[in-house]
Amino acid sequence: MWSPEERINILRAETARVEHYLKALPEEAWKRPSACDRWTVADVVAHLTGSGRLYPPRIIRAVQGDASPDEPAIHRLATGQLDPVGIGDWAITLRQELGDRLLSEFIKSNQTMDQALAKVGSQDWDKLVYRGVGTESLRNLVDVFITERTIHGWDIRSRFDPQASLSPECVPIIVERIPQRPRWWSFRAEAGFSPLPLRYRFEVAQPAPYVVDVVVTEKQQYLEVGSTEAAQVIIRCAGETFVLLMYGRIKPEAAIAEGRVSSEGDQQLVTAFAERFTGG
Repeated sequence: MWSPEERINILRAETARVEHYLKALPEEAWKRPSACDRWTVADVVAHLTGSGRLYPPRIIRAVQGDASPDEPAIHRLATGQLDPVGIGDWAITLRQELGDRLLSEFIKSNQTMDQALAKVGSQDWDKLVYRGVGTESLRNLVDVFITERTIHGWDIRSRFDPQASLSPECVPIIVERIPQRPRWWSFRAEAGFSPLPLRYRFEVAQPAPYVVDVVVTEKQQYLEVGSTEAAQVIIRCAGETFVLLMYGRIKPEAAIAEGRVSSEGDQQLVTAFAERFTGG
């Protein structure tokens, strides 16, 4: 859809948007709970600052062909999923350490990240870079940064503006990124609930068309793109709604009540999705 260089420009614009918003926030607003569980606004900024500090050296090493770990993988579970408690505590600790330097350090980390990405040549984008759950291409890493800036920017702005929205230019990138990320979402499917497997198909209409299935079997739960299997339920929504649902920022029952989604298929399973799906 966009070249890596174009995506970097999108990342720069979203980063500048977050910085601009934070510069205007009064001091007391930084203590307000964000839309991200357990984190205040300041904790969210600390998390972004930590990532901005962590990745530039990894990017430079990746350009040189080195994707080795640089720290104990404390954010990794045996299942390959990220550990939300470990990440949460890490951000809170960094926020406490930085104190009133948090905003300036956040801006500094963004500049360092931008400088590191500027060193990635056109021949380097498919090289692997270390992440807490393994390795990923530098090309995909830019999408991770866009996603983080966009979602966490919303986590902050939505606490002050109930009508806050995601940046339209970022939504298609995040939608395509969701099936690739570690699974934080879950669907309760205890024994006797319903015959398995279940397949809920999301048809995302705009800003770009996209189809992805939430699949629940007896042994696993996963997302599948481009399947030709029949789905018991089809859920239609805009890209922003899909993103907020999958990241747990809006609950399915709220999305239904607000008319943000429409559905086709077994209505009992639609109700079950609203009751049993938890994004994250």
